[in-house]
Amino acid sequence: MLSFEWLIEPVPTQVFFKDYYEQKPLLIEGTDRARFSPLLSIEAIDRYLATGSPCHPDVFLVDAARQLKPDDYAFPDSGRIDLPRAYQLFSSGATISLGQLHERLPALAALCRAAEHTFSSHFQTNIYLSPRNAQGFKTHYDSHDVFVLQVAGSKQWTLYDTLIELPLRGQGFDPEKHIPGAATREFTIGAGDLFYCPRGLFHSARATDEVSLHITLGLIGKTWADVMVEAISEACLASPAFRAHLPADFAKPGFDRRKAGATFKSLIAAFARDAKLVPILDRFAEGFVTSRRPSLEGCLEELDSPPPVSLDTRVVPRPHLVYLLREEGEKVAVLFGSTQIAMPSFARDATAFALRGGAFRVADLPGPLDDAGKIVLVQRLIREGMLVRVQDGRA
Repeated sequence: MLSFEWLIEPVPTQVFFKDYYEQKPLLIEGTDRARFSPLLSIEAIDRYLATGSPCHPDVFLVDAARQLKPDDYAFPDSGRIDLPRAYQLFSSGATISLGQLHERLPALAALCRAAEHTFSSHFQTNIYLSPRNAQGFKTHYDSHDVFVLQVAGSKQWTLYDTLIELPLRGQGFDPEKHIPGAATREFTIGAGDLFYCPRGLFHSARATDEVSLHITLGLIGKTWADVMVEAISEACLASPAFRAHLPADFAKPGFDRRKAGATFKSLIAAFARDAKLVPILDRFAEGFVTSRRPSLEGCLEELDSPPPVSLDTRVVPRPHLVYLLREEGEKVAVLFGSTQIAMPSFARDATAFALRGGAFRVADLPGPLDDAGKIVLVQRLIREGMLVRVQDGRA
């Protein structure tokens, strides 16, 4: 099954988080050149471009050797890609970049869900198809972590130093200000290889003497800076002391800043005393869960004369299920994408057991539900897309 553990094997997940995550790059050289082929192929991109009527900016062309404008390859009135012109630019060295394909291709959507399940953070894909010996972007750094999955061909990567450690989204690369130093490492990744690049690390990549296709799996995560901004916003809304104007004479010569300094320190002390982390984490968690688009394949078939659910029916949570289970008075609420399911509180134990992971028989649900209640609960969770049936040992 597709998972983050599979993605970075043979490196154990705990080793990745301990030694590499947000710290240093990681190159994993695979032994199977076709490892990532089920996720994407040049043929799939060809079919999407030819039949999907893609538009800029979801598709754009870039070339480190020249500046390309959307008008060079897209119709100005609609933004739709002019494929003959785009392919001519590709043949002369331009890289074709495709964003948001995880919204269109189920395999890439599953890849994002697998990573999101591990990181509790949003993931997105960007696809880069480069002609032979081409470099799409000049040397730069990203303000988000990326996992590079080389699908076909190969690319030579050059790494430099890290100018800004763990940059925020507002600290994105600016070619006018951010200049890389000397190269620190060079390597070539081929089909089946994976490269983890922490944000802030300068890098460049050039295709070798074969057409290169790779997926960048980008992590858009929450930071402690986001928590602090949220917390200080709450403090300002809760206390008039934070909302008071600065002294009227603060900009005049001779202003005594010692008194202002004492006020500032007292505000910091009040913030440290009163700030609450748990409500912010709850909001972030709810925002993450409700913004994810779940996989609902098979739900339509369940509406059309499905096999009856019995006590012997075996079911399992959908892979990489992202949900929240919380108490709301006499009810239990399950949040799952844009869906919220309300259930009586006595169904809590059975619901938690059903969604926790692993296949089970309906009869094995714990808690006070009777047999009929267990069947009704499982039917509801199947219909909502949270559980799937297990048949012949497979979901």
